[in-house]
Amino acid sequence: MAMSADEYKSMLAQINAAAGVDEATKAEQRKRLFESAYTPSSFDMDEFEGLLGRLEGSKMKQQRQKSVEGRRDIMAGGLAGMMSNF
Repeated sequence: MAMSADEYKSMLAQINAAAGVDEATKAEQRKRLFESAYTPSSFDMDEFEGLLGRLEGSKMKQQRQKSVEGRRDIMAGGLAGMMSNF
């Protein structure tokens, strides 16, 4: 479950106000707090790879379609030029 902004601020204030703790330890605690609040608790690399593969495939398909349409435009332009000569 995600941490609310108020909970995060409260915990951050507690870390900063802690007496007798050196700055390196406070920095590490702040880093851990941030990671627990703002990074996903689990990351499925296989799902990411699958989504990335689908995106790349879609981009390649779009590029092929753009090339086909470009050739079609070139042929239509050439045909129009030939027809204007008659």
